[in-house]
Amino acid sequence: MNHKYRKKAYIIFHNSISFLEKFKAFVNTIYIANLRTWGRFFYTLSGIASAIILILEFGFFYPDSWIEFISIIVNIIINYLLFYEIAAFIFTSSKFWKYFKTHLVEFSIIVIVLLQKFFKDDILNYLAPEKAGLLFLSITQAFFLFSNFSHLIRNTKFYDVKKFSPSTIFVGSFAFIILLGSILLHLPKAITKSIPSIDIFFTAVSATCVTGLTTINISESFTFTGQIILILLMQAGGLGIMTLASFFGIFLTGKTSVSDKLLMKDLLSEQSIGEVKYLLARIALFSFAIEGMGAIFMYFSIPESLTSSIFDRVFLSIFHSVSAFCNAGFSLFPDGFATIEIFQSKKFLSISMILITLGGVGFPLLSQTYKKILNPRNPRIRYSVSARIVLITSGILFLLGTISFLFIEMNNSLKGMAFFDKIFHSMFYSVTLRTAGFNSVNMSYLSESIVFFSLFFMWVGASPTSTGGGIKTTTFFIALLNIWLNFRGKKNVEFSKRTISRNSISRASATIVLSFFVIFTSLFLLTFSEENDFLDLAFEIVSAYGTVGLSRGLTENLSIFGKIVIMMVMFIGRVGVFNLALVMIKEQEVSNYEYPIEEVVVS
Repeated sequence: MNHKYRKKAYIIFHNSISFLEKFKAFVNTIYIANLRTWGRFFYTLSGIASAIILILEFGFFYPDSWIEFISIIVNIIINYLLFYEIAAFIFTSSKFWKYFKTHLVEFSIIVIVLLQKFFKDDILNYLAPEKAGLLFLSITQAFFLFSNFSHLIRNTKFYDVKKFSPSTIFVGSFAFIILLGSILLHLPKAITKSIPSIDIFFTAVSATCVTGLTTINISESFTFTGQIILILLMQAGGLGIMTLASFFGIFLTGKTSVSDKLLMKDLLSEQSIGEVKYLLARIALFSFAIEGMGAIFMYFSIPESLTSSIFDRVFLSIFHSVSAFCNAGFSLFPDGFATIEIFQSKKFLSISMILITLGGVGFPLLSQTYKKILNPRNPRIRYSVSARIVLITSGILFLLGTISFLFIEMNNSLKGMAFFDKIFHSMFYSVTLRTAGFNSVNMSYLSESIVFFSLFFMWVGASPTSTGGGIKTTTFFIALLNIWLNFRGKKNVEFSKRTISRNSISRASATIVLSFFVIFTSLFLLTFSEENDFLDLAFEIVSAYGTVGLSRGLTENLSIFGKIVIMMVMFIGRVGVFNLALVMIKEQEVSNYEYPIEEVVVS
């Protein structure tokens, strides 16, 4: 009897489940056929309205009478956001858990917005009403735009590898960010006073190209909003907008196409397509983790005499951590790192040196080091040839720069310091000279000998796939090794039991020649518009090309023509002269024949 009832109950339960599945399928059909199209339409309109409100709130000043109306619009938008996202989860045609895994961002937004609604009164009691209103407006707009961004990445192709080369996309992405940054920095709430457009554009180029040269005082000229925009530009310029876009595309969608992986494989110079996804994740996570740790250590190392506000201390820490890791060289201190309190703070300068070094050695080296730390006894995990070259070249340049600065400036800019302080600031100068651009000593006090010697270090710059510029350490090493082995009569360029490819050697040689062409052409142009000493002009040009940001006091006094020249040099230095050449020159089709070989007298 019990068996009979159990069987009957099972049949009823099974029929109920079947009915629910059929009912859900019926409702899904109606939703997809009649409601989803309109839902997406209103979702797009809400996104446009949200963007307009965000720009209005953070970019413009408006009457207080508008606040209530804007709050009503925001509530309508956020309620529709919740309705749309919840409906998408309920009426999904795929299995719930599969949809959930690829839509974690939307689910997180639903949870956070609901929590915000439930605890609204508690937050209002804690904060002043006007601050709470601004907080809610900012949070809801940020969530909504982030949700829109996730939908955009999931349903839209930003690029087509069949139409554009990796070099074109890389160069174009930097140009786009510069243009967008210039527009945002023009907003009334981003600036404290009227600034000529050429200076704003110059600042946007310098921040995106992580150079640090500036014609204005950024701490006095830009508001808190403007300085946040600078942080975003430095971050995008340091990591590369395509790297960030691809990472968030993977993070938001949980997957990426083979075409996207092929594109990022070329952009990141990665050998294996299977490693692209993991390398992207490591690049982003390493960067944010290092910058976060750097900001924490900087917070406790900023002298109390500079600021007593906790908020200002936090913001200064974040700003300088991003600026140091991205090798940008921007500072909000009155005289940069030469400010007496910072100059005397060895903790702060030491943290900055570590961040600069980590940002400048390149992400492949950081990734390989991370693997070796996790698996110290695994013989299969070892540094690649490129990583070894970076380590050797960076170490030699660091020691050479430190010793040179110490002995040349011993009785000049370092005069009067204790011997340990002389060594410390020589080390800092050697590190910052390799594309960071922070100065702990006044550059006008340096002797002509060290200024001339500095040109070489700025020209070499940082390492490939890093946040720095210059011709890169590997380029210089391969060119030097090629010359040395040619003297010894070797046909192949060999290092660490490997033969360097002819393509790498040709690219290194072309990069060096093209860099000299850009530097000398720019220097020639500046001699027409500027009346400064030739050495100062050369220092400015090489500093811009290496995205260093150090200056002998020339930047602020540049003519409009001079500013345009420096902006072009900064852009070329960041995207790479070889990449720019590939964009401008059409690639020739490969021929199936070869002409007879003939030797040409070259020396």
